[in-house]
Amino acid sequence: MAWSMSFDRDAEHDVVTANFTDCILVTDEDVFRWRDEVEAQFAKFNGRVDLLINLDGLVVRHTAGRTFGKVRREVLERNTHRSYRYGGDEMTLMYIGTSGVINGAAVNHYPNREAALAAMLAERESLRKRGFTPFLPGVVSPKR
Repeated sequence: MAWSMSFDRDAEHDVVTANFTDCILVTDEDVFRWRDEVEAQFAKFNGRVDLLINLDGLVVRHTAGRTFGKVRREVLERNTHRSYRYGGDEMTLMYIGTSGVINGAAVNHYPNREAALAAMLAERESLRKRGFTPFLPGVVSPKR
């Protein structure tokens, strides 16, 4: 299969799920291509989103790991409120974990989409109970 990605909104849970197919990052140029295509996917949503990332199909090789870690953090900071991951191979998970520590990016990895979604929904509920309302269009804080 050829390199591809899709970002689909789950309206019921107000979350976007990212899926990758054969996105193999070997060089810095691969990372920059990945960044540009991911940014184009985010542009469809007109603002920051909550994101579930299916890491199956996204492979980060050691030659691209350092650049990927930095770029990943920047992309997520610009385009997401929060992100949770599932799936993925051991090497990619190592780079995500390492870059999370080095670059201050979220790791939040779970065994499957259901567990990742449950963790995200639990975080939202916890914030709601503390009176925090995310900065989403159409959401009004009841404390106003």
